[in-house]
Order: sequence, then C-alpha cells, then structure tokens
Amino acid sequence: MIFRRKSSKEEAKKLEESHLKNLMVLAKADGHLSEIELHLLEAIAHRIGLTKEDISTIEQQLDKIEFVLPEKYDDRLEQFEDLLTLMAIDGNIDPEEEEICRKFGKHYELMEATIEKMIDKHR
Repeated sequence: MIFRRKSSKEEAKKLEESHLKNLMVLAKADGHLSEIELHLLEAIAHRIGLTKEDISTIEQQLDKIEFVLPEKYDDRLEQFEDLLTLMAIDGNIDPEEEEICRKFGKHYELMEATIEKMIDKHR
C-alpha cells in the first residue's frame, strides 16, 4: 500500500489555520474582541495568506482545527510573538490572556526563560 504524503501546500494551510485559531482563542479569552484586536487578527491573517472569509470559517470551526507545531524554531518564535502582540495591543493585559500565552509558549516548545522574557517585553 502506498501512503500519500500531504502536499506542502496542505501542510502550510493547516499551519496557517492553526495559528489563526490560536490567536482567536487568545483574543476571546477576556470575553470580548476589541476593534484593535480584530484589525490585528486581519493583518496577521493577510500576512500569512488568509482572507477575511478564511477568518470567518476558522472562527466558526475553532473546535475542529488542530494545533500544528511549526517545524522551524524561528516560525515558533514568530507565532508566539504574534500572540504576545495581540495580548498587549489593547493596552490591558488580562491575567487569563497571559496564562494562555504561557501555555502556547510551552506548546511551541519554548524554554521557560524565553517565554518569560518575551512576555516581560510586552508588559
């Protein structure tokens, strides 16, 4: 039996969707999505090649989208940095948002010291 490996295009799409899902989970952690958070979500989505329609679809299917760990360390750092920027963009860092960022840092397999240093930078 021949197993077909997913194309890199499919893998990239899953990675993009996972990243946007993570951002949405964080954005909704404090109970509301501010206008500035929405603009940042849209900007990040655009940067990674997703459309407003993709954002809407992902938002409706949050439970179905699995976490995908970026292979490259730099990509993990970039995604974590996006999360931290979203956490701090409204000028109010909610303790729940900070804790979610720490959990994502662990999912990204970042060292504890790196996580804390990056979080401190956004306070």
